[in-house]
Amino acid sequence: MEFKFLTENFYEKYENYKEVEKKKNRPYTVVYIIEYNNLLFAIPLRHNINHRYKISTVDNKGLDLSKVLVITDRKYIDNKKVFINDEEYKLLKNKERKIVSELQKYIKLYKKALKKPEIKRNKSLIEKSCLQYFHKELGIEK
Repeated sequence: MEFKFLTENFYEKYENYKEVEKKKNRPYTVVYIIEYNNLLFAIPLRHNINHRYKISTVDNKGLDLSKVLVITDRKYIDNKKVFINDEEYKLLKNKERKIVSELQKYIKLYKKALKKPEIKRNKSLIEKSCLQYFHKELGIEK
């Protein structure tokens, strides 16, 4: 698990995707998950996350699973050094297994919601999730 920024090229490629966080100085946690076709995922660190799809750290901060991105090319990961709150860093490093597990659960939940998008909570989950932009990478057929 690393903390990285995404590159300007990433933001240019995804500029028309409304659910993608546009704050260019926001650090992302990059998590590698073998179970999903060797995909690389980036989960944003955010403040004031007001839903249940998160991994909390300190105060009302944490990782926002609803805004997880599939990184399709390593060129989108910036090598600039990222500094985050020391307490938050330690908490996240200690939750590495939990982060992978929660991400897997979130992806399964998203895929399940796609089967019944007419249900209100599923519709909301689908519309607010950045996974909607990565169906091909996740092996989701239309």
